[in-house]
Amino acid sequence: MSLGVGDLVELFEEFKEAESLELVDDVEERNSRKNWVREKFSEESIMDFGEGDIREIVRKLWAFQMWTNKDYIVDKIMEKDIEDIRTSFLNAFHKHGDLQEKYTALTNIPMMGTGVVSELLTYYHPNQAAIWNRKARNGLQMLNYSDKLSFPLTKTTLTDKEYKEFLKVMKDLKDTLKEKNQDINDFLELDYFLYYITEETNLQKEIDKKEKEGKKIKDFDHNEIRDTLQEIGDGLGFDVDIEYHAAPGARIDVKWSTKIANLGRIAYAFEVHKSGSRDSAILNLQKAKNADPTLQKLILVSNQQELEKLKKEIEAVGGELNKFTSYMKVQEVIQASENLHNLKQILQKSGLMEEIA
Repeated sequence: MSLGVGDLVELFEEFKEAESLELVDDVEERNSRKNWVREKFSEESIMDFGEGDIREIVRKLWAFQMWTNKDYIVDKIMEKDIEDIRTSFLNAFHKHGDLQEKYTALTNIPMMGTGVVSELLTYYHPNQAAIWNRKARNGLQMLNYSDKLSFPLTKTTLTDKEYKEFLKVMKDLKDTLKEKNQDINDFLELDYFLYYITEETNLQKEIDKKEKEGKKIKDFDHNEIRDTLQEIGDGLGFDVDIEYHAAPGARIDVKWSTKIANLGRIAYAFEVHKSGSRDSAILNLQKAKNADPTLQKLILVSNQQELEKLKKEIEAVGGELNKFTSYMKVQEVIQASENLHNLKQILQKSGLMEEIA
């Protein structure tokens, strides 16, 4: 089930009415964020950027809402020299004229993925840039725009060329609304409209149902799934680490760890396997288990077909490795991330997860 142009116009008219009534606070919030970014990223301000400014940016952006331990994000960003960070911001907001170049300049900063970068660019250039987030992707899927892109809407990280392609699709949607005499201000409002569609129609439930029951993911991006596992772990309150050295010659994709009274520290290791030697992935897990007594479970993450092959090989090995190894499908990782994100939104709306300034 998807929406046609007639449905699109009707929904947009409902959205505009809602904006003028119950969504007034949200409109003010969007305008406030645009003003904040323009002030925060003035050339003079960027020249004085320090850790406190990075901390403010991390706390402010929607793209970082999922993260519980925002200190971790700040620490990772600050691993890059502050002068290099300032240069990237200056290039993005004051030197480069081309939006692709601006996008590339910002993605050079650690932890600045597509969601973060597109949000910043949209606040600063609301008539040129658009936000790439889950609600926008699902909204485009509902409107039959998925076939207008050369890449799947499930991607969370885009190259500069893919981001340019996404902007063209958003412009087509914006132009369609204008052709139907709809008053749309900018791409920030369009992003909020897509959010409105996913929240106010039953189509989102149908998409979630299809994701749970129908699709078997065959292809996926290794780093995207790794980073998603990292975010889930943080969202659940674990200390997280990626690409960590578990033992000599063994690097594991993601580790969740926490300290429990009377038990000490416990941990879980995740290895994302897309292709290549299955024996190598299994050996990595064996080395990690032997070197780290805190590990409670070793979790292999892949598509269903690859997991079946890995499971057979590990069962053939038998022993402790078979006992300690669990399996998680890529689709389950994606679903867990979305469920956790939705839970946090509910708690935030209820005032149970308000950010402390």
